[in-house]
Amino acid sequence: MHFRHFARLRIAILLLLIACVLPTTGCYTYHMYQVGGAGGLELGNQPGTEWEHVTRHSFVWGLVRQDVPVDNCRLANGQRLGIEEVKIETNFGYVLISALTLGLWVPLEVSWRCAKPPVTTGTLR
Repeated sequence: MHFRHFARLRIAILLLLIACVLPTTGCYTYHMYQVGGAGGLELGNQPGTEWEHVTRHSFVWGLVRQDVPVDNCRLANGQRLGIEEVKIETNFGYVLISALTLGLWVPLEVSWRCAKPPVTTGTLR
């Protein structure tokens, strides 16, 4: 009797660990970024901000969705900057939700970094 109780407890703990760990593991990521720098030189991504993250949801196979308005890519004077990088990520938990609901509910993570402000060039007077 004691052995069965211990075995059930081990299974319950294992299932709890799986339930906690799997939703945090990444399934796949789409990473979009610009290539080619000034004069054809690849300078690598040089964003002006840190990553911003939001979770967004799509319902009824995309008929109802949450868009991602980006409002942090502005200078103090209101000038808008471009977006340097975008990542679209999902994890096991999100894929499981999507599969169980047959695509009626599809959550995902969206992350972005803003571009650096343009550098003023020219002759000083």
